[in-house]
Amino acid sequence: MCNPWFCVGMGWLPMSVGVMVMATFTISYSISVSLGHVPAEFPYISDTGTYVPESCIFGQLLNIAAALAFATMYVRYKNVIEYNHNEDSRVLLWNKIGLVMGSLAALGMSMVANFQESNVLVMHMVGANMCFGIGILYCYVHSWISYKMMPFHASHHEYMARIICSVVGSVSFIFTSIFAAVAQSKWEGEKPTKWSPEDGGFPEHIVSTVSEWILAVSFLLYFFTYIREFQKIRMEANIRLYTEDMMPINDPEV
Repeated sequence: MCNPWFCVGMGWLPMSVGVMVMATFTISYSISVSLGHVPAEFPYISDTGTYVPESCIFGQLLNIAAALAFATMYVRYKNVIEYNHNEDSRVLLWNKIGLVMGSLAALGMSMVANFQESNVLVMHMVGANMCFGIGILYCYVHSWISYKMMPFHASHHEYMARIICSVVGSVSFIFTSIFAAVAQSKWEGEKPTKWSPEDGGFPEHIVSTVSEWILAVSFLLYFFTYIREFQKIRMEANIRLYTEDMMPINDPEV
């Protein structure tokens, strides 16, 4: 029998985001550690996808994950519209704002994949802040939308899970940013991807990297909260054929 957690309806879509991201991190981490490009003890996620050959795998898989993430957020956007035709107009407004935020976050994820920190650091950091910073705002927006849709179109458990993921993600993002800046100010080493205790700022560096991994996990768990909701969704394609004067060919009245 098919597992209902990911086979019913479109439950597979948010699940695929998590699977693809975890595959990206696991493969790139394993290769980069085995080749000695990064230490095994909590490197930055981006450090595991900086050097060849892991950078190629990291970029390819993360681009796929970004596309799946955008698809998930678009389906969520359409689903909220379907449930709120005659409901609170603020929900529809923030649903549109959330889609814009989600699109920017997905674009940021793609930028992280394509602009390695060792090659184009500025663009890499812009992409990372779009992915994580704007992504957190997206999480809060849809947590609030879930609250407004209770109890008929969203459960209390879904709302609580989403708000917890949002809070954990925002705290982790703040810790990552602050301790990275402090560690960088104390660093006196030669290779930032192989930070050692002798380089200075090592404790702050570890706090920053651990926070980044927690931040990434909180995003994955947020997408997993969509699985039950997406099980109720079916995707259909509505195709119309037109003549040269734009008259519908397959219209029953023609």
